[in-house]
This record gives sequence, C-alpha cells and structure tokens, in this order.
Amino acid sequence: MAEFEILIEVSSPIHLGSGQADVNIDSDVIHDEYGFPYFPAKRFKGLLYESALEVQEMLEISGFTFESSIIEDIFHHHSSNKGKVSEVQLIVPNFYLLPQEEYQQFCQEWQYLQNPKYYGEIFRPSDILEIYTSLRYQTKLENGVAADGSLHNMRVLNAGLTFQGTLELINGTEKHLNFLALAVRNLTSAGLKRNRGFGKINCSILPVEGGLNEEMLIENALAGGI
Repeated sequence: MAEFEILIEVSSPIHLGSGQADVNIDSDVIHDEYGFPYFPAKRFKGLLYESALEVQEMLEISGFTFESSIIEDIFHHHSSNKGKVSEVQLIVPNFYLLPQEEYQQFCQEWQYLQNPKYYGEIFRPSDILEIYTSLRYQTKLENGVAADGSLHNMRVLNAGLTFQGTLELINGTEKHLNFLALAVRNLTSAGLKRNRGFGKINCSILPVEGGLNEEMLIENALAGGI
C-alpha cells in the first residue's frame, strides 16, 4: 500500500455546494456540524477522474506510450476489462483544514465550546463558517436592468484556504503511482462557475521523509514510467 499526503490550496473563491439553502442563503457550501468547511471525498475523486482523462488525452497527443487500462484499474468507472476485476483500490478521504488527527482534536474542543450548557450562545457553527467564507451576489440583466426576482446569492470559500488528506493506493504498481501524481498535479479547478474565475485550486503531494516524492514520480512518468 502507498499513501499520498495531498494538499489542496484554494487560490480563488470556490463554491463546493452542499445542496442546502435557507431564508438568507440560496446556495450554501458543504461544512461539518461545527461550521468548518471541508472538501468531500466523493467530489474530489470525481474531479481526479476527470483530471486523469485529461492527462491521458495530453499523453496520447504528445506521443507518450500509455497503458489505457491504468485509469480503469484505479477508478473502476466502466467495464473495459470485460469481467476482469482490478485489485487496485484508491481510497479517498474527506479533506479538512487540518491533518486528520489535529482536526479530530479540534472538533472535540469546539463541541465543548458550542455546547448550550457552556458557550453555545457565543460560539455557533454559523459564526465559525463565516470566518472561512463570504457571500457573492448575482442577478440577470435584461436591457441593462436587473430582472425582477433574479437576485441570487451563494456562499463561497475564501481564497487562501488549504485542505489536507491522505490518499491510499492498494495493490498499485509504480505505473499507477506515477500516473496518479500526474492526475493530482493536473487538477486545477473545482466547484461551480469555473468559467467566471471561481474554483481555482492547486493540488500537490506533500513531501514525506522516506516517502513518495511528487517531482520524482512525475519525472518517472514522463520518462516512460506509465
């Protein structure tokens, strides 16, 4: 088993929608019960799969030798192997503002502070969420005038936030590792309104002493290691 410590840096406002709304917010962002935003595992894995397809296309255009089964091995999105089940597994976690152990400790502390018996009236989840987010408003124009009933707002995560988490690759080969490094580096956007300047991110593999090195994996991949 190989582990990737992933860092997601938010470089522009980003909307990771929760599907929730209330009387004040039309589109809210996903967050935990204490008010801390996080990057959900399922969404990241879907984005990583899209990035992997882009990498495959770029490699093929550039004339690199590439085993197309690598993507199917990792993501299992369709049955191109015709009944053969890949033993490779990619385990993707939720990504939090702090490393997992620190985040869990942080939550325990905030659970105490937000308890109604203690400081619940002072420290509320909505207050915590406002620290990391802001509201953006938009409207539809008709002949230069705002259309009636078209005002809409959404909450976005502020630029400058970082999320961390550890990917696990089980039964993967060196080629799988090298390709994943390319897919991670290529992932540069997430969330809604990416064509309006929102959702820019930078993803990287954090260097770990004695562990995987992102630059080396990418060099190996481009040297024919996929």
